[in-house]
Amino acid sequence: MKFSYVKSAMCASVLALSTQASAGLTTQYSNSAEDLVYELLGGGVTASNFTLQSADVSAGFFSGGTDIIGFDSGIILSSGNIASVVGPNKSDSTSFATYQAGDAELNALVPGYSVYDATVLEFDFVANNDVISFQYVFSSEEYNEYVNTSFNDVFGFFLDGVNIAQLPGSSVSVSINTLNNGNPFGQNVNNPQYFINNDLSDGGGQIETEMDGLTIVLSVQAQVTPGQSHHIKLAIADAGDRVFDSNVFIRAESFVDAVVDSDDDGIPDSNDNCIDVVNQDQQDSDGDGVGDVCDVTEPVEELPFEKFTGGGAVKGLDGHSKAMNSFGFNIKSTANGIDVHLEYNDGNRGKASKGHSPLQIKVNGNIDQVAPFVDGDGLGVIFTAPCTIRTLLNDNERALNLCRVKLVDYGNPGTGNPKKGIPADIFHLEVIEGPSTGYQSGDESLIRGNVKAH
Repeated sequence: MKFSYVKSAMCASVLALSTQASAGLTTQYSNSAEDLVYELLGGGVTASNFTLQSADVSAGFFSGGTDIIGFDSGIILSSGNIASVVGPNKSDSTSFATYQAGDAELNALVPGYSVYDATVLEFDFVANNDVISFQYVFSSEEYNEYVNTSFNDVFGFFLDGVNIAQLPGSSVSVSINTLNNGNPFGQNVNNPQYFINNDLSDGGGQIETEMDGLTIVLSVQAQVTPGQSHHIKLAIADAGDRVFDSNVFIRAESFVDAVVDSDDDGIPDSNDNCIDVVNQDQQDSDGDGVGDVCDVTEPVEELPFEKFTGGGAVKGLDGHSKAMNSFGFNIKSTANGIDVHLEYNDGNRGKASKGHSPLQIKVNGNIDQVAPFVDGDGLGVIFTAPCTIRTLLNDNERALNLCRVKLVDYGNPGTGNPKKGIPADIFHLEVIEGPSTGYQSGDESLIRGNVKAH
């Protein structure tokens, strides 16, 4: 469970049967799958076999979105209450639990975690041409606090079982961890050219929606067989717990059997590395998948490895041989940093762990605060990243901190041979900001395991 907050969405005004505002977004609840689908359909497509899994408040229609989300009207699916999207932004923690079931296909998008409060709209369709497309915007209260953590609400558009909600010109699924402006804000960013900040804690709040962050208008495009029935599933859910809401807006009458080119530069949105800026040459000097004319990220220092893998243990700070603190990690070099999956466990596991002293630390996501580390024959990396820490407090509640991690491979067996002057590989983790500030993993030299640069 995340931090405990007062849930603004529990207010009586949010529980009304519909939400209206004098200007800006308005929402209206609907439990009719057929009505929702027909709001989406444009030319060249017929639909049938409509189903909807939702709470009374988690699906419906919206209008007045032109200056807020980028198009006027359509349908909205939520992991909470659709009324919560109406602005202005007054809270960083809007949340409403619908207590709906999860969804197996959404679970598959977040391995190791369960999803809750799912809203799922499904239907069959037949297209006249060999392609379908539609436009959408994803928004969430998970921004920016839970970027690059294990708490990431999830959504997907499954065409015949395959998720087609992907970043333009890639096979990467759209999510909070793949599309953001970092955590801490402005650091460890991932595809920020598609992200719009509205978080009150990070200088946002000017956009008339309660959501703390949202994408620009994104397009889906996929191949289909003309005249043949296909199935599509539009789904969203909370991941990891039922806290903090996310929503997906889908544009009215945009579900069509045609290719979409938002900037009219002759490059379909599905292949365009700048979908809202004309760039016929598609120039991408730093090779990060984002065209030069819309790339706002600074290139990171080139790293002398493709991936880093390993696991093992180091001696805890108390110096006792039995107090081994274990770790495991998998790191891949990316165009704008490294993709990190790391888990660290304190050897005391609660026997001596007090208060904010960690039992478990996790780092997940793309990290751009990274630098190579060379020490004689040792090749390593140092990076700073948001980390999720579980302690004994509040029933093992997880809290966000900032960690610095150092890894070094000396090209020998991981524990080395001190008698022969062969150094052991290095793992070191230190919490440098947050409730657990000052904690560190202990001695740097491995006493078990191996660190390997590839």
